[in-house]
Amino acid sequence: MPSIAIFLPGLFAGSWIWSSQIDIMRAKGYETIVFEDPFVKFGKNYGTVPSLISYVKEVLRPHETADSVVFGNSMGGYIALALASDPSFNIKQAFVSGCPGAGENVTLGLGVSRILSLDYAHRISRELFHDPSKLDIAMVESTFRQIANRQCFMMGLSILRSLQTIDVRAFIDQVTVDTHLIWGEHDRVTPIDPWREMAKSTPFLHLHSIADAGHCPMIETSEAFNMILERVLHVQPAALPDAPLDVRPAC
Repeated sequence: MPSIAIFLPGLFAGSWIWSSQIDIMRAKGYETIVFEDPFVKFGKNYGTVPSLISYVKEVLRPHETADSVVFGNSMGGYIALALASDPSFNIKQAFVSGCPGAGENVTLGLGVSRILSLDYAHRISRELFHDPSKLDIAMVESTFRQIANRQCFMMGLSILRSLQTIDVRAFIDQVTVDTHLIWGEHDRVTPIDPWREMAKSTPFLHLHSIADAGHCPMIETSEAFNMILERVLHVQPAALPDAPLDVRPAC
């Protein structure tokens, strides 16, 4: 069974946030499993954090014995850590950034906004980046067009409410996988400080901070992120993979 690299999206952003890392892992011979759509598109049955975790695990169940590396940003980061803490999955390494659940109040303004407007999308995108000039405006607007409907709005609101009830520290001690927390020093959505404390007390957590990045360092400072990835990634598989598997949930 080939080695696998799993890429998890964010709440509102799809797999495009991992484009350069996907290219790296494919070039190194990993088969890739890519969850293409943002979590708000996962349908009405997946409106809570536990239901999203269950869905992702069910999709990955046929691959649970494969040597795997998992990547997750934001909501995807939380699910990546859930996988890393589950001994039934053969996760060898995890790369996580911007993970919620460490005591912050993540609302992204949805408690105030009542519509997913283009102006809202641009405002939130600016919050996610330390340097908004690095934003890909076309990609922001393309993503907005995919999720600008009432179902996605309600899904986002439901998941964000569920986030207020979770605590990543409830299972962080069960993570026995080589886990690299690659954080933007200026992450305003999920600040780095609580993760500094967790990394000090958890031997399998390794914190890397990137000075000029916010919530999405894999995009904003992809070169710095990828240098860390190349430095700490375990031995790569020799064989080239079959065609990659893209995952789109049924709504």
